[in-house]
Amino acid sequence: MTERLYDDGSLMEFDAKVVSCTEIKKGFEVVLDRTAFFPEGGGQQGDVGRIDGAEVIDTYEKNGEIIHKCKSALEVGSSVHGTVDEHIRLRRMQNHSGEHLLMGFIHAKLGYENVGFHLGSSEVTLDLNGTITDEDLKECELKANEAIARDLPITITYPDSSALASMEYRSKLEMTENVRIVTIEGVDVCACCAPHVSSTGKIGIVKVLSSESYKGGTRVHILCGLDAFELLGQRLEAVAEICRLLSAKPEKAVGFVEKLLGENNELKRRIAEAEKEKAAEIIASLKNDSRKSFCVFTKGIGRDALREVANKAVLLTDGIAGVFGEEEQGFSYIIASANVPLRAKSKEINSALGGKGGGSDQMIQGSVTADKETIEKFFSEL
Repeated sequence: MTERLYDDGSLMEFDAKVVSCTEIKKGFEVVLDRTAFFPEGGGQQGDVGRIDGAEVIDTYEKNGEIIHKCKSALEVGSSVHGTVDEHIRLRRMQNHSGEHLLMGFIHAKLGYENVGFHLGSSEVTLDLNGTITDEDLKECELKANEAIARDLPITITYPDSSALASMEYRSKLEMTENVRIVTIEGVDVCACCAPHVSSTGKIGIVKVLSSESYKGGTRVHILCGLDAFELLGQRLEAVAEICRLLSAKPEKAVGFVEKLLGENNELKRRIAEAEKEKAAEIIASLKNDSRKSFCVFTKGIGRDALREVANKAVLLTDGIAGVFGEEEQGFSYIIASANVPLRAKSKEINSALGGKGGGSDQMIQGSVTADKETIEKFFSEL
């Protein structure tokens, strides 16, 4: 059984001997007599790094052994030096320890349990078995960051069965032996297998990104430490660019955006009214005494207005009515028919006119690249 060294989350280098090396489809599964590489577990991915010249691309448990998935082979019985990727390990520990810290305050305030946890590359999610208000979540976030400022110790222990029986701790599973307890002094006691930073100060920051209802409870999205620092930096840069475009100070940006949205909505309303009036003019001018298939060309109206014209044009034909709106490259179209099944006909239409689109038997829509003369000729021959 491999000696596990990752209780000390700061241990990034170690010496060991190779117990076995088995070739698999995409690499080699290496077992060492001791390791600081953490295997996947508790919602956290396995460590990566190097063992001598071999790159470790994943670490996981298999049949009770810790497996280091390497890109190249290592000689069985040889002495090797392992190096965990400190950059990745630190960020994962910050996020995982930050989740424990925030969850400790949520549990103390509301009694909720974390029934789901995922530590991804861009965010951390924790699923609560109850609903939490924005105000309570902000309060717990503030308390978590105050605890970071106090730099509280984070310790790892393995209580015996009698001590465990009298201990209050958070856990998703019922366990009685070899239970690894992670304690944040005065805040949280939780069963967890993953490496953690040694004190809350090393977490850096806990930032709640968002939350939503999820399976009768709440899913909370967070980031901690360096990952949170980078994300907040990116968002501040985006806000600064928005403020530059608006010529507004950050504290006044929301008001400027609200004003622009209001103006935009008013502009959309006016455009819609103008398009409706233009569509009414086109409809008033529609004429098709032959009742054959025919097409109409328009400019400067959107899909809704095209549809209004098509709904009226189809009443004037026993065949197919096509309404084409001129665009920068070709035409958008809405084609309607009360008698010809258009779903089957759409392939022929699109093929002849260099188009793409589809819909129902009564109406199809899409766009074409053909010119006006080609479209008119096609409809005259239907």
